[in-house]
Amino acid sequence: MEVEASSRPWCSPSIPDLLLHRHISAAMVMRRAGKTALAGLSRQPPSRSGLRNLAIALRTPTTRPLSTTPPRWQNANHADAASGTGRPASAPRSAKPAAASGDDVQADVLSRSRRSMLYVPGSSEKMIKKSQSSCADTIIFDLEDSVAAHKKGSARETVFLALEAAARPGPELAVRINPPSSERALAEDDLDMILPSQQLQAIVIPKVEHEDDVRVIIDKARALRRVNDPAPPLALVLSVESAASLLRMPVIIEAVREQLGQHPRTGEATGETQVAQIVALLFASEDYCASTGILRTRDRKSLLFPRAHMATIAKAYGLAAIDMVCIDYKDEPYLVDEATEAKQLGYDGKQAIHPVQVDPIQHTFNPTQESVVRAARILHLYEHASQTENRGAYGLKESGGGMTMIDRPMLLQASAVVDKARKAGMHIPSAAELDQRE
Repeated sequence: MEVEASSRPWCSPSIPDLLLHRHISAAMVMRRAGKTALAGLSRQPPSRSGLRNLAIALRTPTTRPLSTTPPRWQNANHADAASGTGRPASAPRSAKPAAASGDDVQADVLSRSRRSMLYVPGSSEKMIKKSQSSCADTIIFDLEDSVAAHKKGSARETVFLALEAAARPGPELAVRINPPSSERALAEDDLDMILPSQQLQAIVIPKVEHEDDVRVIIDKARALRRVNDPAPPLALVLSVESAASLLRMPVIIEAVREQLGQHPRTGEATGETQVAQIVALLFASEDYCASTGILRTRDRKSLLFPRAHMATIAKAYGLAAIDMVCIDYKDEPYLVDEATEAKQLGYDGKQAIHPVQVDPIQHTFNPTQESVVRAARILHLYEHASQTENRGAYGLKESGGGMTMIDRPMLLQASAVVDKARKAGMHIPSAAELDQRE
């Protein structure tokens, strides 16, 4: 029996309960710190120094019970979701792993699935609570475009409390800050508030035009985050929103990696504890169109070049590529068509602005069950041929009766398909199952 998403919260206690008592908690914290000037907190946003003191004082989250409600993928068929939609089950939330080496946790941050990245307005307690039932790979609490200027201060506090209330395991927790390139003071206030939270896993950096727009996050992270070895690095997602950003992105990536002590091309760590790591590039189509004068058409031809170019840059540097938002969130066939095109261009995931977009997006970016079976056959037969016949290539009989030559490049493609299927919780046929099919 499938469990409804609404009964699978990843936050405990509820966000509204915490927010109801935010001022009481803040007053107690500030009183312990010898501060008494908190009377105007409910009438105006807290000051930058006050937010920072509050964040640091609360940086060690209290122990919270994890939900024992089984996720809805747990009893689903490996091939298809029990809902009858024909979609593969969403990826299971794996339990907290045992301590790993620094290289292992860095690789995990880079390779984790980000098929869907759902934006949630940081000023909306209602939407933050609703996001608890989402199966999105990443939840992005937004402090930028969706938050009015006069609500920035209170939104920061709301987001901080949402991070602290998040039970683990669950989706990746990210925050989109205000752009350092144009709103440096706001961005620094955002960072002062959220970085002390050990629940924060990723930061989306909008309007990245120069490496300094990323360096400010790194400098702040080194000052405000506890670095335990092996601590997962803070994942950085760089948003491409202009032609200048797109063309300078290789320079930006290499400069940031050098600051982090990583190889400029591969991102491989030099051995020291890593505080942050670039993991993905994100294409912001509406801002890109606004800055270039390009008209976004329904057939998307006008954006084909920048989308393909950004995906190419991402792959050249071993990063994930996250596609643009589909603004027509009520048109699922169009969303699927747009996501399918992105997948064909080499994208790994897509941004979502509404919870109803998450399942179609994740289904689209999952490999099909047919492709998983074919990939598993390729790996199995390649291993058999190389071990028993000492061959580096062999012929694969296709279902239609044809024969396809399999060599190392196709082996790598098959390995990538199986890896994506494993992350999505899909069934991967064993060698015995494949032998029965032959």
